[in-house]
Amino acid sequence: MIKPKQSVKEMNGYFVPMYENDWDIKIDSNENNYGPSPKVIESLKNCDYKNISFYPFYGELSQKIADYQGFGIDNIKVTNGADEAIQAIVQTYLEKEEALLTLDISFEMPVIYTQIQGGNVIRVPFEKKWEFPIDSFVKELSNPKVKIVYLATPNNPTGNLIEENDLVKILENAKDKVILIDETYANYSGTTYKKYVNEYNNVFIVRSFSKDFALAGMRLGYIISNEENIKNLKKVVSPFSVNAFAMLGGIAALSDIEYFEKVKQEILSSRDELKLFLENLGAKVYTSNANFLLVDFGKKAEFVHNKLKKANITVKLFKKGTPLEGHLRITIPTKAGVEKIKETLKVKPSLVFDMDGVLVDARNSYRVAIEKTYEHFTGKTVSQKEIQDAKNLGGLNNDWDLTQFLLKKSGYEVSYDDITKVFQEIYWNDGKGLINNEEPLFNRKVFEELSKDYNLSIFTGRLRAEAMFALEKFYAVDLFFPILTTDDIPHGMGKPNPYGLNLTKEMTIASNYTYFGDTSDDILAAKSANYDAIGVLPPQDKSQELIDSLKSKGAQATLISVNDIKTILEQKYETMC
Repeated sequence: MIKPKQSVKEMNGYFVPMYENDWDIKIDSNENNYGPSPKVIESLKNCDYKNISFYPFYGELSQKIADYQGFGIDNIKVTNGADEAIQAIVQTYLEKEEALLTLDISFEMPVIYTQIQGGNVIRVPFEKKWEFPIDSFVKELSNPKVKIVYLATPNNPTGNLIEENDLVKILENAKDKVILIDETYANYSGTTYKKYVNEYNNVFIVRSFSKDFALAGMRLGYIISNEENIKNLKKVVSPFSVNAFAMLGGIAALSDIEYFEKVKQEILSSRDELKLFLENLGAKVYTSNANFLLVDFGKKAEFVHNKLKKANITVKLFKKGTPLEGHLRITIPTKAGVEKIKETLKVKPSLVFDMDGVLVDARNSYRVAIEKTYEHFTGKTVSQKEIQDAKNLGGLNNDWDLTQFLLKKSGYEVSYDDITKVFQEIYWNDGKGLINNEEPLFNRKVFEELSKDYNLSIFTGRLRAEAMFALEKFYAVDLFFPILTTDDIPHGMGKPNPYGLNLTKEMTIASNYTYFGDTSDDILAAKSANYDAIGVLPPQDKSQELIDSLKSKGAQATLISVNDIKTILEQKYETMC
């Protein structure tokens, strides 16, 4: 296999999906959801064979851009999107081992193009959200290695503007460096620094037709700079990188500025409406000067992302372990889109379920594994009644604890590690053990109906791999979020400790919470976490004794089957048995 050059080998790429996902509202990439001017569509319908058979001529488009921006045609270079504009500037001016200076949270493509060139990247961190760290930034300008300064205003994904006095400080301290000002979102902010092209010979303004004129699929952008800079850039950019259809679309879009101005006002109005709604949900919504919002939901971010995804609404969720963990970036949709988001995120009650004995029949898996583990160490048998009686005592966080309890009760001292090892070989065995004997106790159609009016979550004492194995087998993973397991709980903090149920609260948004469990520990944990508590009788024990035990611990009702849940919710927890 042929190896790439070292700079490419060491870098991370920017990868995008190969195929279109199933979505109703796509608001994860800051495209304009209103679409382009009707004149753009009309221009494409009216194209002829010349637009296909011959290379394009860019004079008319370049002149349109120049007139729109108030420059001469020689100050404009059209490009295949703003990406190519940035790439061309980096390729034209950055020598190997020189550096690009940027914020630590900003558009990532300039970093990638720099790394391809074999250059270095210096990132200046935000010191206060999201105020441009001007003093730290200017300090880095003294570094002789810095050749290109990348400034996005408004910045993506934070939405903040660079104040003009801060920009001037940078310009005055970087006259020997390339100042690349990315104004992709400037039409939404109403603030542009293009005038500095005439005052400084090192300023390059990059613009795009993607976010404002809704031509993202056409890939059209441009650079504004002085004539000498444009001549040098033309040496680097492929002579026909912009296709004829993008050119026609750009000309038509600039012939209907009124359309964009109307759309812009709709977007800004929707931005204010959506910001207020998200703040009322408890999120921190940062002021934005662009067509998107950066929203800090903290531990609730995945919950919100998941609810939107289920409604076929795509938003950007930032990865765990990054400075923006817990944040969503939400492009402003149409007015109808805002209404769908509000309906999707409407606050509902949360129903949280234990798994074993509630959602899953574990009689032929966990219960048999307890029997066989007990038999392994004692050579004797233990009855299902003895197992259930021990379970009903409470205080045994999982079936390893329960097995050890039964062994000690019979006079056998066996190490916890040995019990766990034998038990797991019998029950789990990398998905080949008794876990395959499990059957669902829930009716999927019942839970699909429930999900329309309630949030559905799971908190179980199972290990994550075992919980997901069962849920995937029963085609139920999509019904529940979050799915919390013993892996998410610190050692010694299992039920009846309320830690897991409190964590569920921290990760969700709900009007109230109800926990469904089959043991006294489940009920005690629910009450300690200020949940409503509902007992569910497991398949192996439908006795009045268990009903009375669960009620004595605080269960507000008990269910014969979890599938009776809708009736009990409608009766507001009236006792059913």
